[in-house]
Amino acid sequence: MFGAIEQQRPQVSRLTTDRSNLSRQPADSILEAKLRPPQTRSAWVMRSRLLEELEHATQRAVTLIAAPAGYGKTTVVAQWLASDLRPTIVAWISLDTADNDPVRLWTNIATALARAGCDIARDIVGFVAAGGNDVLTVVLPRIVDALAGLPSDITVLIDDFDIVRATECNEQIDFFVKHLPPNAHVVLITRSDPTLRLGRLRAAGQLSEIRADDLAFNTREASALLVSDGVQLSSEAVSELMQRTEGWPAGLYLAALSLTGRADPSEFVHTFSGNNRFIGDYLTEEVLSRQPEQVRNFILDMSIVDRFSVPLADYVTEARHSASILRNLKHTNLFLVPLDSEERWFRFHHLFGAVAYSTLETERPDRAAMLHGRAAEWLSENGFIEDAVEHALAAGKAEHAANLVNANWLRYFDAGRGTTIQRWLRALEASAADHSTAYVVTAAWMAALSGNQEEMDRRLAQLTNGSDHVRLPDGTKSVESVMALVRGLFGFDGPLDTLAFARRAAELETNGNLAWFTVANTALGHASYVIGDLDTAVGVLPKAATSEAAPALLRILALATLALAQAELGQDDRSRRSAEEAMEVVETRSLHALPQVSLAFTALGQSQASSGELAQAMATLEHGLNLRRKIAGLSPWPTIHHLLIMGRVAVMAGDLPQARRLLDEVSPLIRQYREGTAAMIARLEAARKALREAQTTSRTDEPLTAREIDVLRRLA
Repeated sequence: MFGAIEQQRPQVSRLTTDRSNLSRQPADSILEAKLRPPQTRSAWVMRSRLLEELEHATQRAVTLIAAPAGYGKTTVVAQWLASDLRPTIVAWISLDTADNDPVRLWTNIATALARAGCDIARDIVGFVAAGGNDVLTVVLPRIVDALAGLPSDITVLIDDFDIVRATECNEQIDFFVKHLPPNAHVVLITRSDPTLRLGRLRAAGQLSEIRADDLAFNTREASALLVSDGVQLSSEAVSELMQRTEGWPAGLYLAALSLTGRADPSEFVHTFSGNNRFIGDYLTEEVLSRQPEQVRNFILDMSIVDRFSVPLADYVTEARHSASILRNLKHTNLFLVPLDSEERWFRFHHLFGAVAYSTLETERPDRAAMLHGRAAEWLSENGFIEDAVEHALAAGKAEHAANLVNANWLRYFDAGRGTTIQRWLRALEASAADHSTAYVVTAAWMAALSGNQEEMDRRLAQLTNGSDHVRLPDGTKSVESVMALVRGLFGFDGPLDTLAFARRAAELETNGNLAWFTVANTALGHASYVIGDLDTAVGVLPKAATSEAAPALLRILALATLALAQAELGQDDRSRRSAEEAMEVVETRSLHALPQVSLAFTALGQSQASSGELAQAMATLEHGLNLRRKIAGLSPWPTIHHLLIMGRVAVMAGDLPQARRLLDEVSPLIRQYREGTAAMIARLEAARKALREAQTTSRTDEPLTAREIDVLRRLA
């Protein structure tokens, strides 16, 4: 379907090099619970009529299951997937608040599809991250093509879809739904109608809708629920209960819990009235008030987290009875949802948890803040960084949140989660930590990486006002080291200042086990290449390229720069190997659409041209140039290198007008710097000389015009 887009990528040979350090897991492990539907439970009332309705509904492209909280949407779908009527291939994803972000949303959806056997990319995280700025043209076409290539039908189920509120996310889902291949079906489970353009599907008969009226219990189902919980009611009382709850499953279930063990359950039915929300709050409080104090306190305390385990619960509550309470809650079926097959992680039903948290904030607001703080501590220690940051902010511990963000920003950025870091920075900007060193350092790096030089300079200027010489949470040796690394790596200050900063960074960051050693040596190697010191460049760049601590983008930059330096030294074979190693990282991490990896295409294109593969070289270089132009404001040097090399290759390929345009574009970029550009100017003049010679040869080879023949005759 979208094969034409895929064909535009230059053909790069896949190497067999096995570098174990090229593969890596996402920055935060995605809980298996998000990628599998909830397990069915024997205590659930079987909704047979709805299972058949679901089977018929999913013959259409999109099925919308929309109803407020407590209507059993997820429960019904889980029963369907556990039945004989289930679809052949299923991809399930449950969303949470952090998924209201294009990169994270499509990373999770693509991961769910991969688990279902849909081959999208070698590295899904890297692929989605690389296409994060062009989801509609890069990411979604590949996903749609992968779906179309499956041998049988696939059903994609997205739970808690109401979380998706960002305009760009909804536009992307619209595109995805519009271009679904015939063998793919999407089921959206949501509390409210999405802001998608579903009118076209509805008019074409390609939309199925299951709503609150369909999901509401009928009298037979309500009676079965009450009987299963040991509640005996007269038919009149059941009818009255149905009338008061309007068949709302959560209300009926809460009522059953409240009625259990009462001497006169029918009398209790008369004591409540009102809308669903009122009934939910009332009955939840009724259920909570009937629990032993220890159990009630546990429920209130754990309502602060979206999911919890026994170790987390023990740490947060500062007790050691979580396991026994959870066993009791599972036994009583008290709105506890196991999230994995081993039953290590749990959550409360959303409605039940929301009322419990509201009760906690009302009764003990100070305890709620303390619990958030303890949750942040445990989550950060156990690698759940996103949740830890959110809880630290909720606890009012902005400084702790800023330190967490700074300690983890590089790992997240390398995993393609730049949008997550930016979201954290926005949250911190409105907090008391907006001037902390950890916050300012992270903001400076992200400004530089996104091409915002003005913001980068402003943040670095903030750092000069401090005298912090201690190691930062991200492992950087000092504030001075941060400034040297940023200035030395991005090169906005001109060749000589860049070289001085890079040298200082290399003096400060000497620990080869840290990523900053790689950054410093990459900066030094690149700055040395710019000024023409090739011996230094080929001496330090391999240190950066082979470091086990090297982030992928830094390894690519180091290898690509090394390839350029080796080529200039006449080491064509070594240059080709370095260029191919850089591209292997790009391939392994599926980063073909990321502007920051353009230098890998520069190096490969140059190597291909040296081997006489001129057509392939121009295709590779064209792709690299298009990449670099996606984000204005990035470091100027990869653009300069690319224009120079592509201009030379265009001369070799005989495309002289293209060569002239490229060299005319690069000239002012080089000459904007007054000092340290002698080597770059020499490279430019060499390319211009080759262009002039090619133009002279071209004119000599052209047949003479009638006027030229006449002039020659007269001269004779």
